[in-house]
Amino acid sequence: MLLPKFEYFAPNTIEEACSLLAKYKGEARALAGGTDLLVQMKNREVTPRYLINIKNIPDLDYIRYDDKEGLRIGALTTIEALKTSTLIRRRFGILSQAAAVLGTVQIRNRGTIAGNLCNASPAAETAPALITLAAKARIVGMAGERAVALEDFFISPGQTVLQAGEILTEIQVPNLPPRSGGAYLKHSIKRMDIAIVGVGVVITLNGEVCNDIKIALGAVASTPIRAKKAEEIIRGQGLDSELMERAAQIALEESRPIDDIHSYAQYRKQMVKVLAQEAMKQAGDEAKSGGS
Repeated sequence: MLLPKFEYFAPNTIEEACSLLAKYKGEARALAGGTDLLVQMKNREVTPRYLINIKNIPDLDYIRYDDKEGLRIGALTTIEALKTSTLIRRRFGILSQAAAVLGTVQIRNRGTIAGNLCNASPAAETAPALITLAAKARIVGMAGERAVALEDFFISPGQTVLQAGEILTEIQVPNLPPRSGGAYLKHSIKRMDIAIVGVGVVITLNGEVCNDIKIALGAVASTPIRAKKAEEIIRGQGLDSELMERAAQIALEESRPIDDIHSYAQYRKQMVKVLAQEAMKQAGDEAKSGGS
């Protein structure tokens, strides 16, 4: 199927891209890897009149780290780069795990972190991992720039907090405290398929007690969500299998899945419990072993 007709721009600066997006408000889409957008256009799910290709903008493809500021990921960084980065695997392993189960190697080499997030799919692989890492989105627009916690970035399927004339330029991830561990688990029909359920967990220990925990769920609500009631069960307690099973049950109850072509809602709920319990165990074991 052919793409619908559109006018194409390839700006060389963030300012130019923002200006074009503002000028063609509501009729323009930013293009990065195109692995989601171009498919949606072929299927006539979206039909923008203008495509703003941001690939030519310099210095948006990077992975940077320092001990004070933590991790910085440029918007055009590919999913494969996240998967293969030794730095991310060592210090922010949950993000590497999420990247590793996103699509095929061809998709990962083309798709970008900005595209994965701005597509705003409830099943976006990187979203639960980044939410549990307390990541922020750096957004630049005509009125300046702002930072938004990633858990507040998504509004509904296909919709984010980005306004006309704004683009996501960077993901900012703070350093994890000592003795932190994380795990991202995905359930799908095939490894490369869209997630039926995705669960991310990051745990920080103080001695044998859980000092902090974040649990994020994907593909079980209209956006990726935090399972905050489940977190409360674990926080301040020692990690044991019975407690983690209780927390996983509460995460199941916090999920709000629907029936669709990929799975039934009730099955998704049951998988939330299974994956949440296992992700908590894996994250806790990593934290006990020294973690990040």
